[in-house]
Amino acid sequence: MASHRLDLEAIIDLIPPKARVLDLGCGDGLLLAMLAQRRQAIARGVELVEANVRACIARGLSVRQGNIEEGLADYSDQAFDYVILSETLAYLDRPLPVVIEMLRVGKHAVISFDNAGYWADRWRALRGDATGNDLCSGDPRARAITLPQFATLVACAGARVEQHIFVGRRGRVHHWPALFARIAVYVISRS
Repeated sequence: MASHRLDLEAIIDLIPPKARVLDLGCGDGLLLAMLAQRRQAIARGVELVEANVRACIARGLSVRQGNIEEGLADYSDQAFDYVILSETLAYLDRPLPVVIEMLRVGKHAVISFDNAGYWADRWRALRGDATGNDLCSGDPRARAITLPQFATLVACAGARVEQHIFVGRRGRVHHWPALFARIAVYVISRS
């Protein structure tokens, strides 16, 4: 992932002060730390990779190691105001059960992902170039997700979109997001 994450500012803008937040696949805790500092969020995280869990703990964050695809049984219904899945959806084998669990433990789910319909990715594919991770990199497989595919996932989860922010290279995208947004950030809730 890029060192400058385009989705982070958009996510921070969506979270109200002092919200109870759970970040799934929180990585090294950058977003959690930003939310705790800038929004005074009561922030928790779940992360699979042990080195990332240690990095979170070194930042003073409350994070547990676990596989989010195995469920969130440790958390009660509506335990959080917001459950975040930032740039992780593409790496899940079964995203629908994770989204359903997010909506069970949180009042709102915030999901961000790279838009596979972005014009530059389409152009690379037309030229015959790869649009995913380099096969030699060792990076995990990632699913390509378009905005219409995500809308279908939301419907399958029995949810509705409350809000969305589309981000391009130079900021927010307001026109033709399926083509010009590099990153999509959605807030969804139960219907």
